[in-house]
Amino acid sequence: MKVFTFALLSLIILLVTSASGADVGTIRKVEGNSMIIRGQKETPAEPGTRLYVDDIMKTGADGAMGLILRDDTIIAMGPGSEMILAQFVFQPEENRFEMKTQFQKGTFSYLSGVMSRLSPESVQIETPGAKVAVHDTSFLVRVEE
Repeated sequence: MKVFTFALLSLIILLVTSASGADVGTIRKVEGNSMIIRGQKETPAEPGTRLYVDDIMKTGADGAMGLILRDDTIIAMGPGSEMILAQFVFQPEENRFEMKTQFQKGTFSYLSGVMSRLSPESVQIETPGAKVAVHDTSFLVRVEE
């Protein structure tokens, strides 16, 4: 029981610390040509790179990228894809949740994290032609130009 309590407290401390930092997730896997655009700067994507609000992730014709956000949301991007992390707030201790991602083009696989279970109305996935309501789910989407 003490081990479980310690693990739970450690997880809560990690979440609180993570929420107070500026990063909202991490790149876990990269294949082929994949980039991050942050402001006016474009850099190659690499595993372990921290992600921030307003980052634009792009994969080339041979590229793919796997992302994990602070609430354990998992997003996989296929070749020729582009996504913007428009908003992200994950502060469960303050009951503050907000996520908005914009799938601009390409193929995406999405697996909901904790936020969609705690506050499904706070999660927005947008494409140029639609908005997706997320309620503890997973889906695959293709956005064509």
